[in-house]
Amino acid sequence: MADKRKKIDPKTVGEAIKAAKLGYDGVLEFVDELHPYLVLRVRGHSASWLVKTRDRTKKIGTPVPADATVPGRSRQRASAATKTLTLREAKDTAKREWAALYGTTAPEPKPETWTWEKLAERYQALISDFREDDSGKTIYPSQETISDVRLAFACPPIAAWKPVLLVDLNEDLFDEALKVIHESQSWDAHRKARAYVQAALSWAAKHHRTASGLGGRHWWKLVAPRKRTAEEARERVARQDRLKQIKATFKVKHLGSLLNIHEKFCLARTGNQRVSPGVRWGLWWDALTGHRRGSGTWIALEDVQWNDPSNERPGWGLATWRPEVMKTQNEFVLPIPPLGLHIIRCMIRDNQVALKRAKREKHKSKWIFASRVIQSGAGDIAVSGSALANHLRSMRGLRKEGHRNVLDKIPHFSMHIIRSTMGDFLADDTELPAGTASLMINHALPGDEAAELGKLSRTTRRYYVQAQRIAQKIEAMALWSEALLAAFKDAGGLYPV
Repeated sequence: MADKRKKIDPKTVGEAIKAAKLGYDGVLEFVDELHPYLVLRVRGHSASWLVKTRDRTKKIGTPVPADATVPGRSRQRASAATKTLTLREAKDTAKREWAALYGTTAPEPKPETWTWEKLAERYQALISDFREDDSGKTIYPSQETISDVRLAFACPPIAAWKPVLLVDLNEDLFDEALKVIHESQSWDAHRKARAYVQAALSWAAKHHRTASGLGGRHWWKLVAPRKRTAEEARERVARQDRLKQIKATFKVKHLGSLLNIHEKFCLARTGNQRVSPGVRWGLWWDALTGHRRGSGTWIALEDVQWNDPSNERPGWGLATWRPEVMKTQNEFVLPIPPLGLHIIRCMIRDNQVALKRAKREKHKSKWIFASRVIQSGAGDIAVSGSALANHLRSMRGLRKEGHRNVLDKIPHFSMHIIRSTMGDFLADDTELPAGTASLMINHALPGDEAAELGKLSRTTRRYYVQAQRIAQKIEAMALWSEALLAAFKDAGGLYPV
C-alpha cells in the first residue's frame, strides 16, 4: 500500500481522480497532514474519502464527480458512501464523523507553517517600509537594498524553494544553493544571497517563531561564506589596483576639464537629444558637494536654507540631506557657497522652462534636481545616479553609434571618484586639520557611532553635533569650491549660467 502524507489540496484530489479513471494497480492513500483522520484512497477504478481511527475506517463519499466516466461505476449502488464530496465538504464531513466515532469533538488541525514564498513576500514588504531596529532607531527603506533583496531571492536555486516549508529547509540545501549561485553567477551574487536569506530567516525566527515554524536550531547561521577561487582572488586584486590608480590619477584639474566638456556637450544638444536640467546641473551639484553616487541630487527644496546667519561669509546657505537618502541613515548638513546656490537657482529656472515646453507647467516636485521622467510609476523622483552615469556614457559615445568620445583627453572618471578627488585635495593640498575631509564626504569619525547619534533629537543632531564642526566644513567648502571653479576656468570654461 502506497501511503503519502501531505496536505490534501485540489491538485491532490485531481491526481486521485485521474488515477481512478486509469485504474490504479494496488492501493494508494493520501493522508492529510492537517487533518490526520481524513484519507483519500484510490483502489482500482475507485476513489474514496475515508475517516480513519485506530479502531475503525468509514467511507464517507467519493471525490469523483457524478457525471465523470469511470469504469464499473454504474454497478455501484447509490448511498451516502458514494456521494460526491468536494474537498471542503469532505473535510467538514470527516470532522463530524470523527467526532461521532469518538464521542467528542475533532482535534484542531495542526497550524500550517510558512513556506519560503510566504517568508520572501513578508520580508520584502518589511524592508520596503519604515521600521525600527532593536535600539528603537528608525530604519528608512532603501531602494538599493530592496532591489538587492529582490534579485537575491530571484536566483534560481533560491526561487526553487517557493513551495517548500521553512521547517523542511536545512543547511545542506542552503549550502548547495550558494554553491550553484557562486559557480553560475559570481562570488558577490552568492555573498548577497547568503546575507539576505540569513537576514530573512533570522527575522522570521525572532518575530514569527510559531507561524514560521523556526523555533528550533538556527541552522542557516552555520552556513559559512564560500571562498573565492584563485582566479577570482587575482581579479579582485587587479580591480582594486586599477581603482587605486584611477583615484590617484584623477585630480581637481581633471574635474574642471570634465565640467567644461560637460557644459559644451549640454549646450550643443538640442531637440530630443537635449540634456535635462536635472542632469546638467546635477553633475555640477555632485562635483561641488562630493556625495556618493545617486544621493547628492536627492535633496528637497524645503531643506535648503538660503541664508545662514551663523556664517560670516556673505551669500552662503545650508543644505540638509534627509536620513532616508543617506547611507548612514543620519541627516547630513553642508554649508553651501554662492556657487552652489547659483546652481540651485539655475536648475529651478531651467526646469520651469522644460516643464513649459512639455506642457506640464502645473507639475510640482519637492526635489530641486527633479527628474523629467514624471510619468514613471515611481512618482515624484529626483535625478538618479544612473541618469548621470548614462550622461557620462553619452559623452564617451557609448550610447549611440557615430558619436565620438569627448572625454578621451582626461583620465577615466565615474561619479564615485568625485569623493576621493575632493578628499585627496582637502587632505593633501590644504592646511586644514586632519579629519576635515572625512567631515565633508560624510565618513564617520570616532565618537559618531550611529547608535549614539540616533538617541539625540533632530535639533541637537543638526546644530550641536554637526554645527560644532560647521566652521571646519565652511573652510573646507570655501577652498574646494574655489579650486573647482578655478580648474573649470583654467580649462576654458565660463561661469555657468
